Amino acid sequence: MNQHPILQLRDVSDDLYEACDLDLRNLSESRIWLFDLEATGLDTTRERVTQIAGIPIEGGEIIESEAFVQFVHPGEGVEIPKVVQDLTGITLDMLSDAPPLSEAWPRCVEAARNADLWMGQSVFEFDVPLLEAEFARHDMPAGLPPILDSVVLATFLLGEPIKRWSTSKLLETFSVTTEGLRRHDALDDVKILGRILLPMLERIRDEHDDCVQITTNHPLQIRRHPPIKS
Repeated sequence: MNQHPILQLRDVSDDLYEACDLDLRNLSESRIWLFDLEATGLDTTRERVTQIAGIPIEGGEIIESEAFVQFVHPGEGVEIPKVVQDLTGITLDMLSDAPPLSEAWPRCVEAARNADLWMGQSVFEFDVPLLEAEFARHDMPAGLPPILDSVVLATFLLGEPIKRWSTSKLLETFSVTTEGLRRHDALDDVKILGRILLPMLERIRDEHDDCVQITTNHPLQIRRHPPIKS
């Protein structure tokens, strides 16, 4: 069982993990910091962060004026595969003057302004382990903010899907448009997540008394991506 700042996680299989010991209250009154990372690839044990973005939801609104985005230098000698460049639009030339993660990450934390909760899509499978590897690589403090995966939130609210609560599936479920935004750009991805989360938060307020509670005795099973192989 892995202890995160606000809950516990346990691997069940290649297809499932469990979340429990979560107790969030008064979500509609919380400042929620949506965040996303872009990286050189998907293997969280060896890839490097290339972009960080975040945007807050507060008072039931996405606060565009407080959006944060920062390119990150991945380190000398690190390459970005062509397929990743095509997906993210990020090239090494764009990162030549960017700060390292040791400078970029604290800027994101500062921009979050002591948010009550951080949230991202599939962050327990990708962003969190990637950050933990990068913190160790840069000899940074290992502490994480209070992070929740939106896939956990969707499973709590909507139940277990046939496959998983991917971004595409959530967009379809809540009839959300991505007009004007581009997938796999960190800032646009957090804005897309914000559009998905607003109706989810409304339903949690109306159907669950504005609370998300997953007890240790009744853990929630979460469907996930197949593991990424090196």
